[in-house]
Amino acid sequence: MHDLDVSGQPGGRNSGAIPCPGPPARSAGPADDDDEILARVLIACWTLATGRTLRDDVRPQFLSEEELISFWADGQMS
Repeated sequence: MHDLDVSGQPGGRNSGAIPCPGPPARSAGPADDDDEILARVLIACWTLATGRTLRDDVRPQFLSEEELISFWADGQMS
C-alpha cells in the first residue's frame, strides 16, 4: 500500500493537518504592490474572524460604501 499525505498525494507526510490552499494564481503586475497585499491579508483575516464576505465579482475598491460598511462594521464598538 502507498503512503498518502492529507492532500491525497502519494509519498507525502501524513501529519493529519488539513492543507491550507494558497492564494489564487494571478500574474504579477503593477497591481501587486504592498497596499494590495496588505488589503488582501486584512480582508482575509476579517472574513475569518466575522464570517462576513465581500463580493468576489468586483475588486474591493469598486464596492459601494454600504457594502464596505456592512463588511467592516464591528457591532461590539459603540
